[in-house]
Amino acid sequence: MTGHVFVIQGDIRRFACDAYLYATDRDLRDGGGWMESAPGAPGRINPQRRADFKAEKSFTLALTDRRGRLNEPATILTAVPYDGVKHLEEFAPRLQAFFAEAFEISKRRGATAAVSKRDRPLLAVPLFGVGGGGAGSVRGKMFRVVYREALAAAAHYNVDVAIVLRDPRDYALAQMIRREGRDAWPELTPELHASARELGEIAAESKLVPFMGAGISLSAGAPDWKSLINRLAMDAGVEPEVRRELAKHDVLDQAAYVQYALERRTGADKAAFGRIVADAVNVKRYGIAPPLLAALEAEQAITLNYDRLFEWAAGDGQRPRRVIPGARGDEERWLLKLHGTVDDPASIVLTREDYLGFNADRAALSSLVKATLMTRHLLFVGFGVTDPHFHEIVHDVRRAVPDKGQPFGTVLTIGHDPVKRGLWGDDLKFVEVDTPRMVDVFLDAVLAYGASSHSYLLAKGYLSTLDPEDRIVAEALGKMIDSIPEADRRGTAWDAVAVGLRDLGWGARVEKRSRSALPKGLD
Repeated sequence: MTGHVFVIQGDIRRFACDAYLYATDRDLRDGGGWMESAPGAPGRINPQRRADFKAEKSFTLALTDRRGRLNEPATILTAVPYDGVKHLEEFAPRLQAFFAEAFEISKRRGATAAVSKRDRPLLAVPLFGVGGGGAGSVRGKMFRVVYREALAAAAHYNVDVAIVLRDPRDYALAQMIRREGRDAWPELTPELHASARELGEIAAESKLVPFMGAGISLSAGAPDWKSLINRLAMDAGVEPEVRRELAKHDVLDQAAYVQYALERRTGADKAAFGRIVADAVNVKRYGIAPPLLAALEAEQAITLNYDRLFEWAAGDGQRPRRVIPGARGDEERWLLKLHGTVDDPASIVLTREDYLGFNADRAALSSLVKATLMTRHLLFVGFGVTDPHFHEIVHDVRRAVPDKGQPFGTVLTIGHDPVKRGLWGDDLKFVEVDTPRMVDVFLDAVLAYGASSHSYLLAKGYLSTLDPEDRIVAEALGKMIDSIPEADRRGTAWDAVAVGLRDLGWGARVEKRSRSALPKGLD
């Protein structure tokens, strides 16, 4: 089986991969965007390789690794054509050079794989050349070139590739191309493909709500429960034989024991324990799942995780979310963090005492979950539906709506568990895959089928890549717009029409990439 090509929205610099492409010109001018391509980029240039890069003896220039940071992605500066672009195929050898070097680096280092537990390298590319590299006026065609080369690299090197997009119009077009092309998800069985399409149709109606657990953060290096408790127990000085016995007890009791052990050893109070937990889970880069799930259009999202990966992915994908509980914001979408957040360590729910105090302190949060269960379809990812709070909430919903008539959610799970299926009866559907990687592949298909926007249709840079039917519509709408004089675009009827046209990309500006600061949290 060859590698897979994913499409996500996000900031490539904050993406937990083995290596990523950062587009620049060969001169590496002072003040250029390349200086913010990675932490400390200006001081990580090999002088000899820079000379070859400037002379275009090499299209790529990998930044040197930072001491003690081998689990960071490798950053590979890749030069766009210097003297203008006569044909988009000029970008192909540059993409090929990136994939060749990225594969060799990832094979040599192996460090990120040790953190993510992936079974093959994950490489990332942006929509190359559109931010000032000469392809901005033909963004749609440029995506087809990038996609073709990514598919070829995935097959040749047996790697996974993520195409990381920033502009929502690029993302919408990319998903349309993948839906209408040849099978983009050959790894999925016909049954899994049908389930992905069904969930995608729910997502297209903005009714698919993610309910996320720790599993979505593991590929970014976040610890699972066993690793977290073991790390905290070691910090507390718990002897190895006691740690082995500890694993036999209920997870809430494990956390309570470790908290008491830390208190005895260090004098740390509950707030200090929360800070220790927050530090242990506070990873800086997201993997595949958070940006995929952040692209869902539903207003709601729910998580049991303490980390900030989902909200970072949502913001980087231009779908920012307000965090509840938290300060009031202007965002229409929100993320409910049921078990607290690293931003407020005192809010973290971990021990049995924390759980018992939950209902008294956070009844309003449970009410939000109950309302979501009644009105939306939940997609459980990285979550084993064993959380005590969740059982209480579902029990209340069952009493309030005893005959809902259909499952209120779908559980995306690894492996087959007939006991869980039996316990949940008609309340939940189960989609079972073999590996964590297949969870990501399945979600990739769901999001492609769920991307219903046509915001590229009237935007500049996309007309030449539309299929014949869509091009006819786009050209007809363009003629209609041109036929209405500016002086007549003042009435309420035009205002209503203009809203629909803007949703299709009319009047949208595609901004050239300027130097942007490194994402928050990277250093």
